[in-house]
Amino acid sequence: MADIDPSAKIGNNVTMDDSVVIEKEAVIGDNCVFGKKVVIEKKTVIGSGVKLGEGCVIEKKVHIGNDSVLGAKVVATKKAVIGRSVTMGDNVMLEKNAIVLDNAVVPEGTLIKAEMTFPKDKKN
Repeated sequence: MADIDPSAKIGNNVTMDDSVVIEKEAVIGDNCVFGKKVVIEKKTVIGSGVKLGEGCVIEKKVHIGNDSVLGAKVVATKKAVIGRSVTMGDNVMLEKNAIVLDNAVVPEGTLIKAEMTFPKDKKN
């Protein structure tokens, strides 16, 4: 059974597996799918068409763009930003204020350090 705070705003056609927790003032778009044991902390914004794998932890004030797919056990810490149409492997860690650009493919086990952008700008 999911544990959803009444102040959270959940879009249409959102599917959740067992033991999902959605904290206060979270905003979830339409047509999202969440695996088992997903935790979405307060004031997080998740776009439409997002898929979160089993055991993902999305900490407070994280933003995830539309149509992104996150693998199992991804952890996005405070104020991280994940762009639109991102594909992320299992066991990825985004530290505070990390940014993943639109359409990025993040390999399994990647650590994106605090304040860093993925992928890095290849011009420098």
